[in-house]
Amino acid sequence: MDETLFYVFGIALVLSALALSALGLRNESFPPSRIVVAGVVAYFVALVGATATFAVLNARDDQRKRDAEQAEAAATVPAGGEQTTTTTAPATTTGSTTTTEAAKGGGETVKVSSPADGSTVFEPSKLTAKAGSVTIEYDNPSPVDHSIAIEGGGKTLDESEIAANTTLTASADLQPGRFVYYCTVPGHREAGMVGTLTVK
Repeated sequence: MDETLFYVFGIALVLSALALSALGLRNESFPPSRIVVAGVVAYFVALVGATATFAVLNARDDQRKRDAEQAEAAATVPAGGEQTTTTTAPATTTGSTTTTEAAKGGGETVKVSSPADGSTVFEPSKLTAKAGSVTIEYDNPSPVDHSIAIEGGGKTLDESEIAANTTLTASADLQPGRFVYYCTVPGHREAGMVGTLTVK
């Protein structure tokens, strides 16, 4: 309705302006009096005001329609997105490092350990994993407290608790690049308990 009235008043405004121009050009004595001038001005003010009002109302209705369409479109998409299921392939062992590769989505679980005498060193000191959810499984067979943490871009992405005679883990979603794994016990990293994780 607002849209129809907007066009009606808009067309009336244009036709009135054309008619007034033609009348003024053909009749040199137009307007004949101030009363006529005042009436013409009042007429155009009312017409312009009505056109502007319905233009605003029409724009408001269009915005409401767009908002309703967007809300309806958003309601048709599940809140959690598509559900994905990840399965794990059998583990493969190469030397002292065991990796478990995810069947879908990439990522791996890589294993590292340290000497039973509690030395501040990781074995091996270099690991390689596929991009995705990467877990470092750290076996600490010694009575000395150690931990495992993953660092990237100067920030710790995940870290385990500090403990002895146990297996600890740290996990993070990693993109291709170079990362660091280290022990968070004060002084251990500086003593050499640090390694490089390359993600491809």
